[in-house]
Amino acid sequence: MKKILAIGVLLFFLVGCINVLSKDTNVFSKDLSKNASKDNDLFSKNENDRAINSSISTSEIKKDVNEINKSLEKSYTFSKHLSSYQEKNEGNLLEGTNCKGSGTTNFTFAPRRLEDIGFIEPMGLMLGDHVTPIDHQYYYPPKWKENVELSDLKDVLAPGDGIITEIQRMPSFFTKIKKEDMQDYRLIIQHTCTFYSIYIHIYVLSPKIKTTLGDIQPSENKRVNVPVSAGEVIGQANSFDFSVHDDTIVLSGFIVQEHYQREPWKIHTVDPFNYFVEPLKSELLAKDIRQANPRGGKIDNDVDGKLIGNWFVQNTNGYLGIKQPDYWGTHVSFSPDVIDPSHFIVSLGSYEGTAKQFGVLENKPLPEDVSISSGKIVYELVDYNYQTESGKIWDGKEYANTLHAVNQKQVRGTVLIELLSERTLKLEIFPSKKKSDVVGFTEHAIVYER
Repeated sequence: MKKILAIGVLLFFLVGCINVLSKDTNVFSKDLSKNASKDNDLFSKNENDRAINSSISTSEIKKDVNEINKSLEKSYTFSKHLSSYQEKNEGNLLEGTNCKGSGTTNFTFAPRRLEDIGFIEPMGLMLGDHVTPIDHQYYYPPKWKENVELSDLKDVLAPGDGIITEIQRMPSFFTKIKKEDMQDYRLIIQHTCTFYSIYIHIYVLSPKIKTTLGDIQPSENKRVNVPVSAGEVIGQANSFDFSVHDDTIVLSGFIVQEHYQREPWKIHTVDPFNYFVEPLKSELLAKDIRQANPRGGKIDNDVDGKLIGNWFVQNTNGYLGIKQPDYWGTHVSFSPDVIDPSHFIVSLGSYEGTAKQFGVLENKPLPEDVSISSGKIVYELVDYNYQTESGKIWDGKEYANTLHAVNQKQVRGTVLIELLSERTLKLEIFPSKKKSDVVGFTEHAIVYER
């Protein structure tokens, strides 16, 4: 995810960052790597855990925003250039892939054999640099561990008939695999021309797919045409990401869809469980740690005139951001905890230069209750963890069917917010400060939009 600036750099950006960008073609950017799972630190909420350096401080954000405000014409030129690219390629990116028909299909196989699934995490988590709710699920093996050998990997299966149309080797700075016998791949299976599944973190490709793919370098993205059948082994993995997308569906909880052009599949994300036949669907749900509906999770939470949902620093290209690869530094989200929806999370793209997630002391006021008339609201930020029914802290390595989020008592910092209009938010972070230490906004406050 490293691009921007004219012609040569823009070309690199378009090839690498939005490789074959089109809402209707389902052939996507290599920058999906930013949705890659951070396998080793998913559920520790302590002060020093899950810190993914974004190298973006509040002052840097304001500096970058000021620079952008002084050169908006260049930003608009870039946007027009990007739109021109999309229009030029619209309708022809699937040529040669032999995708057939439209609409959805039924999945008759799980993405992994049932005995090889320890638990499934829902889409909608907010973790580290995944500042806004994640658009994929996570499939974990039984007794998951981070460091694995080739012999530890389990087969990954195609859920239905389709055609693999794109394979990317993940950028080296995102993959945790440093072994010669394992790589890190992302691939797309077109089940129809409008319905597709995406896998990320496949460490070994099947011989058939690998032969067709040939040599591929880190960050490289290749168009392919590999038919696969339901249940066919497509590779092997430790834990991996799985998502399903239907281009005929647009999620209503993303108020400004244009903000998500960086990842155009995101607004078409659907609940994967809905497409598995019975009894397979029920067998997969039995491994899902989310008990609330929709069981697959929820990623779109925006409500006009309310705090709830995603926000982006003004004039920073929405989800695209202004710094690559650390695009998330200009994001914030005030969204329900997808594992325990009674709990909400303040997810900050830059908390002292690091993407971080917090609970709120006393868990109120709820973001869906905060409006323009609420005036200034102060949230005291705290760490949190998940506990099982027995009161044991969940370690994120094995299945648990009833998890409850528990906020800690020590205040880590404070966020002051105020809705200025239905789609603009003023926000300032006060690290290590309590509510009593905050008297109002300072010159460091930032305006966000959606």
